[in-house]
Amino acid sequence: MLRESMERCVREGLLPGEIEIDPVVEIPREKGRGDYATTIAFLLSKKAKKKPVEIARCLVEHMDALPLCSAVTVAAKGFINFHVADQAFRSELAEILRLGLDPFFSDVGGRKRVIVEFVSANPTGPLHIGHGRGAAVGDALANILGKSGYRVVREYYVNDAGRQIETLGRSVYLRWKELKGEKVDYPSNLYQGGYVREIAARLIGENPEVPGAEDRAVAFMAQFAARLVLAGIKKDLEDFRVFFDDYYSEASLFERGLVDETVRELRERGWLSEEDGALWFKTSRLGDEKDRVIIKSDGEKTYFASDIAYHREKFERGFDIAIDIWGADHHGYIERLKASIEALGANRERLKVILIQFVTLLKDGKPVGMSTRAGQFTTLREVLDEVGSDAARFFFLMRKSDAHLEFDLDLARKTSNENPVYYVQYAHARIQSIFRMAAEQGIDIGDLTARVDRLVLPEETDLIKAVLNFFDVLEGSARSLEPHRIAFYLIDLVGRFHGYYNKARVLGNEADLTMARLALLSVLQKVIREGLSLMGVSAPDRMERAEEAVINSSP
Repeated sequence: MLRESMERCVREGLLPGEIEIDPVVEIPREKGRGDYATTIAFLLSKKAKKKPVEIARCLVEHMDALPLCSAVTVAAKGFINFHVADQAFRSELAEILRLGLDPFFSDVGGRKRVIVEFVSANPTGPLHIGHGRGAAVGDALANILGKSGYRVVREYYVNDAGRQIETLGRSVYLRWKELKGEKVDYPSNLYQGGYVREIAARLIGENPEVPGAEDRAVAFMAQFAARLVLAGIKKDLEDFRVFFDDYYSEASLFERGLVDETVRELRERGWLSEEDGALWFKTSRLGDEKDRVIIKSDGEKTYFASDIAYHREKFERGFDIAIDIWGADHHGYIERLKASIEALGANRERLKVILIQFVTLLKDGKPVGMSTRAGQFTTLREVLDEVGSDAARFFFLMRKSDAHLEFDLDLARKTSNENPVYYVQYAHARIQSIFRMAAEQGIDIGDLTARVDRLVLPEETDLIKAVLNFFDVLEGSARSLEPHRIAFYLIDLVGRFHGYYNKARVLGNEADLTMARLALLSVLQKVIREGLSLMGVSAPDRMERAEEAVINSSP
């Protein structure tokens, strides 16, 4: 409607030609300002050399708004507000009943290939709660992008080369000697967790042939331990319902010569210089705060060198966009990696980095202390054992990823509406209970493409709008790479449902009204189920309180 109105205004000479501004239409935050609004008049003001309010009035006067809108108004200073006719919302609901949800999902991705790399924790210890948040965000984002027209690959980058693996091997080696009865000095800079002793005990139990020389024994145990740790990580992730298309080995980059090849290309492009025996990458010329070492004076390659090779290889695999999900403490790494992509001839904006802020675990209202160095940290496994996968994933996704998260274990265990995940799941089960009761009363719910024109209560119109808003929320979530929007949306949606349910009787009305309300609940349930699925959370059909609520309620 806006585009057509702009074209009419241009043809009549009321707006300058060759306008290349794409109208942005959004849902107003404040009630009473219509169902949708646009600031297009402000964007056109400078080019048209007119006040925004004049442009807004011109656009509205040349707009063919019927039958979609009951009114299109110009608000203060030039905002255009669209008031959609209630019947238009009901017609859209009927279309969803007829066609299902799938045709209404946005194709914003346009079949672009996206690789989402997340978790990527070093295989030197079990996953902690922070890794769990990154796993929930990465997996939900991959689901959202996949539903929005992108072709998505999930990848875990395994740091199985370098100093931290050698440190793991030495840690196990000393614990192994200790368990065999030798007196050892165990330095504080080695891994302190009890899992190291468990790996050493496993080594003794399996009794493989350990090389006699210490350096070879350490290398052997490093690989033995890394395999065990990675197997444990995979098991924890699978129990968390997170599955990867590929576990990409850092060591394979060296084995295939890709790191040396990448260094050679950077040198040929003139981005490297030698100083004090080390090889430096001139990242400061590309926006980084200073130059970075990629090969040390002793010949050892830095992690940065293999990271550059890894991301170069991502784009060589044909991905249009690479999304990395990192801990917030890696913020300073973004510019240098983007610089390396640009130095190799690619668009740096093809790399998107999402930072995951820290998690504070609360128990009995008090923070649970965590110290990785001392081996006293809360593992993802412990959280899963405490509250289960559904609650863990929902709680991890209830805040924007770059905001600090307080994870309340006591709240996550509650089976009441205080618990957000229970609150949303309960709505899904409550609707299913209504359908079971309808079937018991002999109501045929096989065909619900019914009399949606009977849904005239203000609460019904409000609920229909909220249901249809799901598709916009999903598209916005894909565009902004913000999966927490789905959690916010679901909590708001089921709040509207519970309010409606407590006012309007679903069953026991005349047949047309009963079928119309069942049709609305059918679409609502599908949206709740789809939203939970995108978050990786289950949608149970039965919950004890949901059954009781339907049986005992008398709206």
